[in-house]
Amino acid sequence: MGLFSRNKNNSNPLIRQIIDYVPRWMLESCSKQFNGNKGCSKYRTYDQFVSMTFEQLTKCYTLSDISTGIGVNLTYVKDLGLAQSPVRSTMSDGNKNRDWKIFETLYNRLMKHYETLLKTKHLSRVIEEIKGSPVKNFLGKHCLTPDFIDVHT
Repeated sequence: MGLFSRNKNNSNPLIRQIIDYVPRWMLESCSKQFNGNKGCSKYRTYDQFVSMTFEQLTKCYTLSDISTGIGVNLTYVKDLGLAQSPVRSTMSDGNKNRDWKIFETLYNRLMKHYETLLKTKHLSRVIEEIKGSPVKNFLGKHCLTPDFIDVHT
């Protein structure tokens, strides 16, 4: 199933279904903590999150690829929760000016938020593989995966 495909159980594209696992209030809280939307009137933190998630899932290599891919049609843009397809120069400014700690904090909070679910679903072997490993985020920075997850319970 491709990113643009729809299944009969959900009318949203697959990428939107993945993005919906990140609570919007959590992203907004992280953005507010680091004043992430300061000076970015049209390219909000949520827009950057969607764009960079799209980039990771579709293996886009340039900002132009991301802009073109998201802007494939207006319905797709709306399905992703965006007002408009992000423009390359706006994404570049957002990536340069927005603090990367927003997304690092979001990652850590998501791991804590889903910790119980991950333990109950016996996915600890996956966590064990990535625990403490360097992960390259979409800003090109390396960060470590959190060590707070107890995989032996």
